[in-house]
Amino acid sequence: MIGALLHDAAARRAADFDEALVVQTPRLLGIALAILRDPAEAEDAVQESWELAWRSWDSLRDPDARGAWLRRICVRRCLRRQRRLRTLQRAESGIEVETAGATCAGYRAVEWEQALQRLSVRQRAVLVLHYQFGYTLDECAAHLGCRPGTVRQHLARALARLRSNLDD
Repeated sequence: MIGALLHDAAARRAADFDEALVVQTPRLLGIALAILRDPAEAEDAVQESWELAWRSWDSLRDPDARGAWLRRICVRRCLRRQRRLRTLQRAESGIEVETAGATCAGYRAVEWEQALQRLSVRQRAVLVLHYQFGYTLDECAAHLGCRPGTVRQHLARALARLRSNLDD
């Protein structure tokens, strides 16, 4: 009897997880790609996020909050991976990112990509979450694990730095 109950609970847990995996993965990949600017790194960050989520899947009490919880895990994994990547790039040598010559708001994609790369990872994360995915600044703060005032500061600095980088 107890074995059957445990088996049913494990099956429900796996089914809930699989459903969330199907629903949330595209958004998580989009967020990770926008922050990390590298498809392979984005996929790795999402995979790590799912691994962390599986380990503590039962600890979240509100199933309706799982999407926000997963996005928060993913954003934080991206921030950690970006710090590690920058450390490795400094240790080795600067790796140039190649993009197509398309234009974005009057700028060539190469210029736009270089301007984004000059932002701190948190500044880029705030830009992505707020402008690309439409999260409020309070939601961005929850995803980044900081205060809304800090998010506003990151956003203001990011916009100023983008203007400066693109006007040069």
